[in-house]
Amino acid sequence: MKLYKIGIIGIWIILCWLVPVEAASFGINSSTKEVLPNGAFTISVGGDCIGRVDLSVSNGTLSTNSVWVEQGYASVTVTAGGSGKVVVTATPAIGFSDADANIYSPGARSVSVNITSHSNSNPNKPPTSIPKSENNNLSELIVDQGELSPNFNENITEYTLNLPANVQQLTIRATASDAKSLVNGIGEINVFAGNNDIAIVVTAENGASKTYMIKAYVDETPEVYLNYKDEKVGFIRNHREIPLPEGFTSSEHIIEGHTVLVFSKGSIDIIYGQNEKNERGFYLFDKNQNMLQSKFIPLKINQTNFFIMDTEIKKEELLLDQILINETQVSCYKFKNGPEHYCLLNVLKEDGKLVPYIYESTENTIQLYHDFTPYLSVQVEGKNQNTIIYILISFLILAVGTIILLVLKIKKGISNEKTV
Repeated sequence: MKLYKIGIIGIWIILCWLVPVEAASFGINSSTKEVLPNGAFTISVGGDCIGRVDLSVSNGTLSTNSVWVEQGYASVTVTAGGSGKVVVTATPAIGFSDADANIYSPGARSVSVNITSHSNSNPNKPPTSIPKSENNNLSELIVDQGELSPNFNENITEYTLNLPANVQQLTIRATASDAKSLVNGIGEINVFAGNNDIAIVVTAENGASKTYMIKAYVDETPEVYLNYKDEKVGFIRNHREIPLPEGFTSSEHIIEGHTVLVFSKGSIDIIYGQNEKNERGFYLFDKNQNMLQSKFIPLKINQTNFFIMDTEIKKEELLLDQILINETQVSCYKFKNGPEHYCLLNVLKEDGKLVPYIYESTENTIQLYHDFTPYLSVQVEGKNQNTIIYILISFLILAVGTIILLVLKIKKGISNEKTV
């Protein structure tokens, strides 16, 4: 029996020894052990692992500060300093894993290369590497519309450019100082109303990059205006800055030959406009009449979305006021004889119907309001209530007194008749 067990264990050990076990690996190596001063060489980073690797170097420069490895190796160009030793360190970033997506933390790995006047002991043997150009300047930067400010200089990396409202596309031409450099971000570039940041990146032969930035501003003055009450409201053209309410989708609409955006949800159509005081906001829009009907204020109260209108509520017992709800100013109607913390809001439902809601400011609550009169009868001041009660009591006392006098007179008449 013992021999049987020993045999089983022996077979298991042999199988474990014969079957290869795949394990995660991570490392860094260099294409050379020596390099000329200011020369370039290549390092390889990676292994049987997945994730981002951050790179750092002493006494040299890197073509990139990080690489992504995925069960393989990534190559990076290193440019040495003038003397001494170049040390490159590779550190896995957070989230690094093995091939099976298990967390793998192998720690940092380093490789060093000596900087020598000769690549080897044989002076007749050619050097192992030739320094690559680090020139990442532009010699020319041209736009087909407007003028760059300041004028182009290879050492100035940021420019401004003002363009008229009708520009939708800009052509940029650029020439690198070194023919071996690569230039990205040029050609035909789409631009939009408002601010546009355009980056032109020049990458030198050795991998070092330089970014020239053009901040292009396209005039966003509205092209279409509509009347609303006593002022004109222009359609905002910078659509990227519109705080669109939840659930609304955009569509194009033509007004006087100009294309504008209309935002819709259910039977509601709105536009985003700017009045003559440069105040921006949404307006309820009639697409058939091309007419602005009311200000449209999206407002969230207690996690519920409401659309507040500034349309008039015609009731003698109400006074129009402006209040702040969650830091947003809205039109609200307060009761002349009611408490200050209650007011009525005109709320637009998704079916297009206006419904009054009553808002209570101390608790920041809102609820559907069905009728004005019951509310007013309940909210009358205590003084008025007391006056009404006193009047009713006086009438009651007068009526009781009158009845008593009548009864006495009737009794007196009956007794006189019996005496006769």
